[in-house]
Amino acid sequence: MPVAARIRGSLSGAVAALAVGLSGCGKPPPYPPDLVFPARDDRLVIRVPTVAPAGYGDPGRLDAELAALDALGGKTADPAAAPAAHRAALDAYLTAFGTPAAPTLAGDGPLPPGLIPERLAEGGRLYRRHCLQCHGLGGDGRGPTSLGIYPHARDFRRGAFKFVSTGDGGKPRAADLARTIRDGLPGSAMPAFALLPEDQREAMAAFVVYLSVRGQVEFQTLAATLTEGDGGPSIEGEPAEFARQRRGVILRDWERAAAAPPAPAAPPPADEAAVRRGYELFTTKGAADCATCHEDFGRMATYRYDVWGTVVRPADLTAPARKGGDRPEEVFHRIRGGIQPAGMPAHPALTDTQVWDVAHFVRALPFPRDLPPDVRAKVYP
Repeated sequence: MPVAARIRGSLSGAVAALAVGLSGCGKPPPYPPDLVFPARDDRLVIRVPTVAPAGYGDPGRLDAELAALDALGGKTADPAAAPAAHRAALDAYLTAFGTPAAPTLAGDGPLPPGLIPERLAEGGRLYRRHCLQCHGLGGDGRGPTSLGIYPHARDFRRGAFKFVSTGDGGKPRAADLARTIRDGLPGSAMPAFALLPEDQREAMAAFVVYLSVRGQVEFQTLAATLTEGDGGPSIEGEPAEFARQRRGVILRDWERAAAAPPAPAAPPPADEAAVRRGYELFTTKGAADCATCHEDFGRMATYRYDVWGTVVRPADLTAPARKGGDRPEEVFHRIRGGIQPAGMPAHPALTDTQVWDVAHFVRALPFPRDLPPDVRAKVYP
């Protein structure tokens, strides 16, 4: 990341941390009972350009950046273009999700664990205090302090998450979200909330799931209304029935994530042999093949678009800061399941031992003395 972008990220992180500190006294205030979620009016990113962006964007210009994607070969859609009757039917259906003061996912079928209304209401109160200023009332990433933040605050409504432990790169476990809340995201404005009690972090994570489900239902229904025949699901019948069906599909995705088998509990030793094998897998085409995107181990990586239509860059793995964490199991999960919203693929064909080998090499990369001499000579010639 360029120095200016790093400085912007550090300053934005300080601003966000200050906002958290100033709002941290007393009991979290409830939402006004008559407050409702606004209807989505910002652009939907349907398809991102295949051309590489020239560089990072700028704070406060998210909507302008998304509006420019069509001219670059991407595809966006304006919710204002939806037929009035379709939009009215969707908005009426979305009232089934309740309000900020009384959120609910109740409906047909069972709910994933921890998503009962009382828990969501508690999480919403905490979200209002600690998260809304950046992530916005509806989880759109457009809160009042987001104008000063780059990378842009995460929009939860796409239903996509970057750091997951389920092995397939899909929905995260609730524990994944709680861990991100606890540890923050180094290199971004997302602060750590490690001083909050664990049950509060878990309640905030539950509310993020709620915002994501509600937002993804709205996103997919609008996308189907505005882009029929463009490769996504199309509306057959009433928009409200389509939204109800999408809600069921999305909740089942979250249920599968909650029930996913755990990854291996303990890594094998990170000895020289393991690091050397990891280097070979990292650099060999047809194996892990990481070097294709992390060119020169990430030092020469090129920019690309993520699913939100914003600019990302494969990580410089010679730098010690890891946005998603540097614990062995966290690196294991990113290699196994990928970071699919950012274009990093999963590696289901690798054995657990091979994934651990790559993880050991990646964790050693920033520290030349931790690399075997022959590998060090290739990484740091």
